[in-house]
Amino acid sequence: MRNTSRFFLLALAVCAVLVGSAFASPIKYGDLVVVRVGTGAAGLNSNATDTFLEEFETDGTHVQTIALPTADSGSQQTLTLSGSATSEGFLAQSTNNKYLTLGGYDAAPGTTTPATAAASTINRVVGRVEIGTGNIDTTTHLDDAFNGSNIRSAVSTNGTDLWIAGNGGSGQGASAGVKYTTLGATTGSLRLNDGGSNMRVVDVYNDQLYVSSSTGTFLGVSTVGTGVPTTGSQTNTLAGLPGFPTTGSHSNYDYWFKDSSTLYVADDGSAANGGGIQKWTESSGTWSLVYTLLNSGSSTTAVRGLTGTVDSLGQAVLFATTTQSNANNLITLTDTGASATASILATAAANTAFRGVEFIVPEPASLTLVCLGGLALLGLRRRR
Repeated sequence: MRNTSRFFLLALAVCAVLVGSAFASPIKYGDLVVVRVGTGAAGLNSNATDTFLEEFETDGTHVQTIALPTADSGSQQTLTLSGSATSEGFLAQSTNNKYLTLGGYDAAPGTTTPATAAASTINRVVGRVEIGTGNIDTTTHLDDAFNGSNIRSAVSTNGTDLWIAGNGGSGQGASAGVKYTTLGATTGSLRLNDGGSNMRVVDVYNDQLYVSSSTGTFLGVSTVGTGVPTTGSQTNTLAGLPGFPTTGSHSNYDYWFKDSSTLYVADDGSAANGGGIQKWTESSGTWSLVYTLLNSGSSTTAVRGLTGTVDSLGQAVLFATTTQSNANNLITLTDTGASATASILATAAANTAFRGVEFIVPEPASLTLVCLGGLALLGLRRRR
């Protein structure tokens, strides 16, 4: 009995260490990470600029700044963004919750207009940041993606498979849209869609690939193929979610699924054109706009970056970055109804700008479950 008790206490201590270490990381789960461009030393323009990840607690307390590479080092590439291209710099957490990803340019700070360069001249780079270690990987740099225009976003399921979205310059549509590649690739990205080239924010929810766009008939959020396609050219895979508009003036960017039937969409358009945070719900396969937060009908707070979590009451708690014309703030609001108001958590300093934002969801507590299971077995053994 005494030996069993000692083993029980030892197991408890080991489990405490394992669970604690599983969640001890340079980026804390439950925090926010925001993409920031600019050092503050000079005004932002279309040239390549230093890019950072800013970590905040959800009350706006600043935690740390992570600088992304500004020079190549071995297989690791530079990752910068255009200082004034506000359609870039969106951030996504992988579906296994271990990584953050974003797209950028292999262009030293100050490089003239990287977004308009051919990808063979200035490679488009995918950055992967491991949440549990803080390691930055920029080995993925592509010479055939988004020629003459912006790389806007990237997402992963496992840290290796990567989906990226962006635009192409005039006559370069084949290099644009939604593309698939893998970590460390340097060429040969696979174009997945043929329904439009100007794509914005790519993400994965419930094992389905999505992308936002505001071009042609693809307005709002669309599915891309079935599941998370990785092989072959997907024919006619880009299809708007039923109920989203196919005409009109809309400017959707980031989005966040509260659940499989509730979707929030960031829009930087005018009040009349739905600017703010749109709440969509699905019923019988059709999506409907319920209301637009931060939009009075005559004025709006236009947003681009968007993420969220659910509070203990089941309400959506949203975090967003406003456009540079709206003082470029990190804001939060709880969706208690159409008239819910936002509060400012942080404001970008002069000559800097916030872009994408992500709420860091914890990894599945597999170690906790294993430990609890083991302790339960030990408890049974003791009672015998």
